[in-house]
Amino acid sequence: MSESLRELSADAKLVRVVLDNCGPLAAPEAAREAYLCVERARTGFAELASAGLVEPVCGMCEEREEVYALTEAGERAGSSA
Repeated sequence: MSESLRELSADAKLVRVVLDNCGPLAAPEAAREAYLCVERARTGFAELASAGLVEPVCGMCEEREEVYALTEAGERAGSSA
C-alpha cells in the first residue's frame, strides 16, 4: 500500500475504492455505494483531495453536489496496494 494511502482514514480509503470501481461520483452517491453517511463520505473526499488523490470534475449529480474523480496519483495509489 502506498504511503499516501496508509495515512488516510478508513472512510477515505473506502471512498477511494468506490471511485475506483464506480467512476466519478458525488458524496451522496459514494455514501450510498459505501454504506456511509453523507458527512463521512464528504470527509473522505476532503481527505483524498488534500492528499491529491481526487479532483472535482465538470458536472453535478442529482443532489447538486460536486462530482469527484480519481487523479492519476489516486489511480496509482490503488494499483500499488
